[in-house]
Amino acid sequence: MNFKQLIRDYFTFSRNERKGITILIILIFLLAIANKVIFYFETPGKIDTVLLDSASYELGMFNDSLNQQIKEEGTLFPFDPNTIDSIELYRLDLSDQVKRNLLRFRNKGGKWFSKSDFRKIYGVTDDVYMRVEPYLVIEDNENRVVSKVQKAETFYFDPNTATDDEFVRLGLTAKQIATIRKYQSKGGTFRSKEDFFKIWGLRNDQKSELANFIRIEKAEKNPEDKAPIVKTIRIELNSADSVQLKALPGIGDKLSKRIVKYRDLVGGFYSIHQLNEVFGMSEQTIQVIADKITIDPSKIRKIDLNFADIYELSKHPYLQKDLAKLIIKFRTKHGSFRDKTVLLDSMILNIDQYNRIKPYL
Repeated sequence: MNFKQLIRDYFTFSRNERKGITILIILIFLLAIANKVIFYFETPGKIDTVLLDSASYELGMFNDSLNQQIKEEGTLFPFDPNTIDSIELYRLDLSDQVKRNLLRFRNKGGKWFSKSDFRKIYGVTDDVYMRVEPYLVIEDNENRVVSKVQKAETFYFDPNTATDDEFVRLGLTAKQIATIRKYQSKGGTFRSKEDFFKIWGLRNDQKSELANFIRIEKAEKNPEDKAPIVKTIRIELNSADSVQLKALPGIGDKLSKRIVKYRDLVGGFYSIHQLNEVFGMSEQTIQVIADKITIDPSKIRKIDLNFADIYELSKHPYLQKDLAKLIIKFRTKHGSFRDKTVLLDSMILNIDQYNRIKPYL
């Protein structure tokens, strides 16, 4: 078969076939024009500006809360595991397990003397340690002493009421101050200079330098039975400021400020045992002050589960980020909370978590 025959067989059309091809080409041309022209006759839909503004506002608020959350959570910064308080520890980009184990180790009297000691915390893997190690700052507070007492300040003081800062100004070391606080936490008081000088660790030059400046206030006595008259201190824990808290035995300047700071974060106390969550607070000190404080639960700041955003929920130490996400997800799917026990029934919180957060709901 030659080329001409091939052309004739496949490209020769009958008269009807040529008409059909022509009509098809015309239809394709008309449809192409109609596709371009039809938009000129289409009426645009109306935009609900109120709905659009509302959606834009909610999106902006959500982005702001996420940005704020990113700024305050999930960060690493220089810290000393021996002194970091509960609020700063919450901001660290560490797992909840590591944070709990850190506080548990410290509450039992544990101490870190070098960066490598941080690896002893259960849950700190090699990867975690390599990431945190550049931010560890271990200060040797035990050996930071005032070597010469004459460089320290001298002023009249009562060892029963002096604060930690005042003892530091007098030239006492951190270890000496800790010994004094331990003695006071067990109910001990100084009735004379000699009682104070029995504190273990005081040097002879310190005793001679401080002897003339010790002023111990004598307790008033009942003239009938000669028994000392003791004024009962009753402090309301949810409204007291740091100055009032310093009046409690074993509570110094720093510890009183930590109590107020943690109280503001958690929203108020409903139990004296919550003081165990404040860094530096020992069980012995809590037992000593237990009969000197009261707690007013009506002053607790409540959380509105139906309107609180993820930032407000995750900021609470008893919820934090993971539980806050579950609450927001449940609320988005099922609507408003009518009963706070839904958190327990839906297994968002276990029984321990629910009992801890219940007074704040």
